[in-house]
Amino acid sequence: MHEYIQEYPIEEVKKHFLDSMEVDFLLSKKYLEVDKEKAFRDFLGQITMHVDHVQESRSKGKYRFLKYAAVFVGIVGLGLGLNSLLRSNDGQENITIVNEEVNLDLGNGKREVIKETGTTNILDSEGNVIAVQTGDKIKYTPVKESAEIHYNELSVPFGKKFELELADGTLVYINSGSLLKYPTNFSTGKQREVSLKGEAFFKVAEDAEHPFIVNTGPVNIRVLGTEFNVSAYSEDIETSTVLVSGSVQLYDSISIHRSETNLQLVPGEKGTWSRKQGDFKSEKVDTSIYTAWVQGKLVFRDMPFGNIRKQLERRYNVTIVNNNKALDNNTFSGNFEEESIEEILEILDRSYGIEYSVKDNKIIIN
Repeated sequence: MHEYIQEYPIEEVKKHFLDSMEVDFLLSKKYLEVDKEKAFRDFLGQITMHVDHVQESRSKGKYRFLKYAAVFVGIVGLGLGLNSLLRSNDGQENITIVNEEVNLDLGNGKREVIKETGTTNILDSEGNVIAVQTGDKIKYTPVKESAEIHYNELSVPFGKKFELELADGTLVYINSGSLLKYPTNFSTGKQREVSLKGEAFFKVAEDAEHPFIVNTGPVNIRVLGTEFNVSAYSEDIETSTVLVSGSVQLYDSISIHRSETNLQLVPGEKGTWSRKQGDFKSEKVDTSIYTAWVQGKLVFRDMPFGNIRKQLERRYNVTIVNNNKALDNNTFSGNFEEESIEEILEILDRSYGIEYSVKDNKIIIN
């Protein structure tokens, strides 16, 4: 196991720890109130107590960690150390997570319930194989073009996400609580068009002769070949598009697509359409924050707690009732990946004193 052990100079360990406190975990304005030297000493004590194969070389001023032990960046905050994540959720009952299935409506009145195990062929109305489902992915293949365009609808419930490859090779990663309507094949001479309710990340196959259009209801996104994220949940007051690469044009659904009225984004920009104002605005952003969910991560940066609640509800398929209305406007930052909803709530409680109780799959914040 020695090949998994690395040495870290103590100053490097300290730098990563303080960076973790300031950027990668739930800090908000409380970071300014923390005794950082004491927090670091507490961390070293906690990591030594709880992680095997941690050794200190005092003569060299270095600490030797297992590689997996060295990933403390992002899991320690406010001087709580690793111990805050090792404590049990005493006094709280476990949250009941309801497991719902992904559904595929074939457009002919039939519905396929997607079991995310094994492999299943997706058939058209004539019994031809048009796609193959393997686990949490469906891949469509081009078929002989017909005069009539057939549409499928993929519905992804809260608590799950799904991957789809369209017949043109476009990849779509669909987030929880989302529905995507799309043609099973694309016609020559016509634009490629899909409809989205919820959130999805697109890697559009380039085809200059056939623009790709994403309809979200109030906003349309027009692309030729690019990577971008669209968030268009009906309960949100904004529809946003974050461009990772390529170029996209945004225009509202009641306007004719014209260069003088649309909003064109460049990589690294987010375009937002407000339901209240009915207009577009753009800003430079860190795109990785908005696409982290594709890798199963939750990343918050100065996000109001009201928005965080929505993301937690979608991610874990739970209901969060907030009786502390003032809390919704407070902003927080944080990184989560494999933590359960119980662990996230425990961290919020220990870091900020956010008290809660649990009843079945309902979380009640007091």
